[in-house]
Amino acid sequence: DFWSPKRMRAAKPLELNRPHDAAAASTSDLGSEFEQVADPTAPEFRVHGAVFVSLGIFGYGRCSGTAVRSGNKSVVFTAGHCIHSGGRSGVWVPFRWVFVPAYRYGQRPFGVFPARWIDTTKQWRAGGSENFDVGAAVVGRNQRGELLGEAVGGVGIAWNLKPDQTFDVHGYPAEEPFDGETQRICRGAPFLDHDPNSFLRPGPLNLGVPCD
Repeated sequence: DFWSPKRMRAAKPLELNRPHDAAAASTSDLGSEFEQVADPTAPEFRVHGAVFVSLGIFGYGRCSGTAVRSGNKSVVFTAGHCIHSGGRSGVWVPFRWVFVPAYRYGQRPFGVFPARWIDTTKQWRAGGSENFDVGAAVVGRNQRGELLGEAVGGVGIAWNLKPDQTFDVHGYPAEEPFDGETQRICRGAPFLDHDPNSFLRPGPLNLGVPCD
């Protein structure tokens, strides 16, 4: 009940603190755009949703997340900075952490799944390297008593693939010109190169794609 449509709309994106670089800026000139998903409840899209978290006196935060296949049918993957701000002086953001699959303008077609457990890669918490900016949550049941996997399913995770391929990028972008209220997809985004900042920190290199 805490997460009313008004509070969800008021949530601001939890951002990764990182230096600005020309390579990242240049991707916006390539013309790829995030197309609005017409029906986020369709099987292809319902596994993706918005993450909402209370920041106490600092208001409310939001991120994007995806339900993944797991034995407990209850796992969400998201960015590490949506769970912990990163580095040894970082802080957890666990308050009223929820996943809302197929979110759209305050609507919750599959209900709200509150986090029961959250974590990130240990390297993200230790050093704050963006190359390890990955987090996960185990969520409880929704108001109807359903497990996340029962309600929306989940996607698989592939490991150790070559970066030079084409991607569909899903999410809820919230920076201008977007508002975070609709699910978006950037289809057929080719691999451009590795983010130059990735070479400055340990860990697997990030992938650059032309999706602003």
